[in-house]
Amino acid sequence: MWKLFIADDEPKIRRGLAKALPWRELDIEIVGEAEDGKQALDMIKELQPDIIFVDINMPFMNGLDMIERINESLRQCVVIVISGHDEFSYAQQAVKLKVFDYMLKPVVKNKLEEVVARAIKSLEAIKQDAERDKWVDRQLKNNSVMIRDNFLMKWFDGLLDEEDIWTNLEFFQLPLKSSVSMLAIKMMPSLDTGSSHRLWDRDLLEFATQNVTEDVVRSEVPSFVFRDMKGHIVFVVEGGDEVELEELGAQIRHKLETILEKTAMIELCVVHDYPHGIPASYRRLVSGLKVKGSLSPIVVLAKKFIDREFHRSELSLGDVADGVQVSPTYLSKQLKRELGLSFIDYLTEVRIKKATLLMNDPTIKVYEIAESVGYRSQHYFSNAFKKITGVPPLVYRKGQRS
Repeated sequence: MWKLFIADDEPKIRRGLAKALPWRELDIEIVGEAEDGKQALDMIKELQPDIIFVDINMPFMNGLDMIERINESLRQCVVIVISGHDEFSYAQQAVKLKVFDYMLKPVVKNKLEEVVARAIKSLEAIKQDAERDKWVDRQLKNNSVMIRDNFLMKWFDGLLDEEDIWTNLEFFQLPLKSSVSMLAIKMMPSLDTGSSHRLWDRDLLEFATQNVTEDVVRSEVPSFVFRDMKGHIVFVVEGGDEVELEELGAQIRHKLETILEKTAMIELCVVHDYPHGIPASYRRLVSGLKVKGSLSPIVVLAKKFIDREFHRSELSLGDVADGVQVSPTYLSKQLKRELGLSFIDYLTEVRIKKATLLMNDPTIKVYEIAESVGYRSQHYFSNAFKKITGVPPLVYRKGQRS
């Protein structure tokens, strides 16, 4: 039932309007009356009527001032001015205040009935619009993650222009403004890290991986995590510090493998030419995960062992073979077959990659970097560094600083 409020300083007019039409039959209830503008405004704020009859000349606050105040707080109502003044200036002000209609006293019943009928139609349209807006808002809220991820996939697949990217980043409140880093994760359900040998449903494992990752990186702001169409968990964070990204990747891997008890494959990179460089970086990460996923369990475990223990200067093929419980000869053959590298070659690549990251910190001396990545001899480190990068450590560092 629609609610009607009457504001007029003349009791006779209020009574006449209250009896003018069969309000109940029109599905209208008179919820209140007032004889001055201030009293009317207070009652209207409390009663929230749908239709308001307003006189212009009232004590304490005239009708036009009252309407202006109503418009500030009650937007989904119909205001009908009923005035004894046929002055153009009043009508002009009423139009500016967007009143529904302007009627002169004495009110003609047929005219009032026609205006009220139009008012009800207008209210029904307003109600329908409001319900539609609520439905749209509800759908956006309920499906906001899916809609956001759809935008991210289009962006990462290179299907959006720059204007669309920035517009959507702002809409979804993803405040990544400058350089960013990316990290992609894929779990290996067939390779356990614990003793439970748990069998995971694919969707559940991906869902759990995303949740654990989000929990680890929750403090990394601005950032976001999403799952792509192939089940990769992708983490994007503002900033381009490779050392910090490596450390964060290690934290995520440790948490995932501890909680889910499955081996986590992780690829990471700093994105250049943001936001245009996102698609190329994403493809590179996914390609890297695909290569890792094609490796045998023994090689995956061996790589993990080396990646974790590379800093040990005495680390040998035998140590790694013992760690993954195979013979050194078998492991050597598998590394060569699947990685195209010998044990020493792979170990050297891991060590030098870590060293190049540490070179960015000018407070760490070259001999300290050599020791931290497993080299007792700085001369041997320099030779290995030049073999991988093409330049000696000091030359590389000067280039990094320039």
